[in-house]
Formats: sequence, C-alpha cells, structure tokens
Amino acid sequence: MRRQTTRLGVPITIVGVVAALVLGFIVVVLSYTPVDAGTVALVKRFGGLTGEVFEPGLHWRTPFVDQVEVIRTVVQSYETSDSPETSGADYRDYPVNAQTIDGQQIIIKYTVLFRIPPDHAVNIVQNVGVPREVTENIVKAHSRNLTRLSAQSHTAEDLYSGEGIFAYEDNVRDELAKVFERYGIFLDDFLVRKIEFDEEYINAIEQQQIAQEAIETARYQADAAEYEKQSQIRLAEAGAEGIKLQAAAEAERMRLLADAEAYSIEARGAALKEHPELVQWEFVRNLEGIQWGILPGDGITPLMPLPSFENQEESPVSVIPETPGEGE
Repeated sequence: MRRQTTRLGVPITIVGVVAALVLGFIVVVLSYTPVDAGTVALVKRFGGLTGEVFEPGLHWRTPFVDQVEVIRTVVQSYETSDSPETSGADYRDYPVNAQTIDGQQIIIKYTVLFRIPPDHAVNIVQNVGVPREVTENIVKAHSRNLTRLSAQSHTAEDLYSGEGIFAYEDNVRDELAKVFERYGIFLDDFLVRKIEFDEEYINAIEQQQIAQEAIETARYQADAAEYEKQSQIRLAEAGAEGIKLQAAAEAERMRLLADAEAYSIEARGAALKEHPELVQWEFVRNLEGIQWGILPGDGITPLMPLPSFENQEESPVSVIPETPGEGE
C-alpha cells in the first residue's frame, strides 16, 4: 500500500502522533492547577461553583470543563485618606465627612483590615462576589455608614481627646464586626487614623484649655498659700506650746528648789533645837575672814582687831584693857 503524505511530504501518521502528544501535553497542563499561599481556588463548572475549594498546593481538575476562581485569604486593607493615589492600601478611598452630636463638622480618616476565611469563600463569592465586590458592597458601604452614625452619638470634645477617640473606635469596630459576621467576612481591626476639626473649633478648644490651665494654676497657688498658712499656724502653736512647757518646767524647778530650801531650813531648825551648841559653832565658823569685831562687855574695848582663824595659834587674840575714866 502507498502511504498518505501531507503537502510537505510528512506522513499523516507522524503528524497524528505529534498532534496527539501536543494535545496530551495541553490536557495535562490544564488538568493541574497550582494554588499559591494566601489564596484558595474555587472550582467553577459551566459558570457555576461546584463547592470544591483548592487549598494552596497542586490540584487536578477536569480540563476544558472546570475553571477556577482565585480568592485572596490574607489580610486586606481598605483605607480613607486625602490622597488615595499615594496610599499603599489594597483598596483606597477619600475620608468621611460626619457631624457630632453637638453639630460640629468633622472629617474622619480610618483603615479597615479584613479577611475572607477559606471555609466561607464559596458562600461569599456566591452571595456577594469576588474580593473587589466584597470591598465595595460590604466593607466600604458599611464602614463609611457606621463611622458617620457613631460620630452622631459623641460630642466634639469627646472625639478631640484621646480617650474619646478610643471609645468611638471601639464602638465602630464592634458594630462593623457584627455586620461582617452576617456575610462570613472576618474583621481583623478598625483603626481611626485621624479626626480633623475646623480651625475655629481648634482655636476655641485651645483657648478653653489655656483658661482651664490658668484656673488649675490659680487653684494650686491658693492651695499652696493655704498650706503655708496652716504650716505657720502649726509652727506658732508649736512655739507657744514649747514656751508653755518651758514655763511649766521652770515653775516646777523653782517649786522643787523652794521645797528643798524649806526642807533644809526645817532640818536645820530641828538640828539647832536638838543641839543648841551648834549656834555657837555656826557663829565661830562665820567669823572666818573677819578682821574686826565689836564685843560688848565691861572693861573691854568694843572695837578690836580679830586675827585670822587660820593663824589663831600663832597670833592669839589680845584684849586692850579699858583706860580708867573712859567708861565714865
């Protein structure tokens, strides 16, 4: 038999084999689907999801029949800022204009961090859509709405202070987590980056803070003056008490001395009463150091020198006899 050939002279059998090999290679390539880390692949057949989810790795699927929809499962960010084009967030938008409960206009800049859990990916895609639609229809819509509504339950002063911002942030986070949970989306965090006020309000707040600081300073100075006053009063009272105690101690000392003197006199009186000769002994003892004395008596000169008792043995007392006729 004569072999059939192509126009190029190549046998048809060889062409068929090559075509079969190429087709087989294409089938093999299309049958294996690699899934990167941080993503899952949802299997679609004839446009509908089969419910099968490919985790990261290499998977087999029916070629030409099954397709896959790759869904990111890592943390994604939606951010509002004045310059969205310069932001590094996954999804960017402009800030939210809101109003406080006391009518103050504010501008809120925030960031939402969220994830699509792998076990909820099929349900989310079927009911909401792919991640970009999830961001637009759920994350953006509800976060912007809740930031406005929550601001209306806070005063401008609350949102101007650090503690008030934390309370506002917690409130929005809690409400947003409830909304996300209904759709199977996981909220990682809601972060208020900045709340802006108009210039007039900022100036008013600064003036109020200055006035408050002046009041606190005056109150502190008044307290310090009162403390100093009380301190001086306590010092004066302590001084007066000290003087009082000192006077009492001196009076007690004088009383004790008087008691001692009285006791001494009483004791001496008792001794003299019991021993009368002590009077003469006291008289003689008190003559020590006296050089002259008056001795009354007949025939004796009243004025006479008295020798020292220390030299009594060497210089005996001499009595000058009275001149006749002088006593007449």
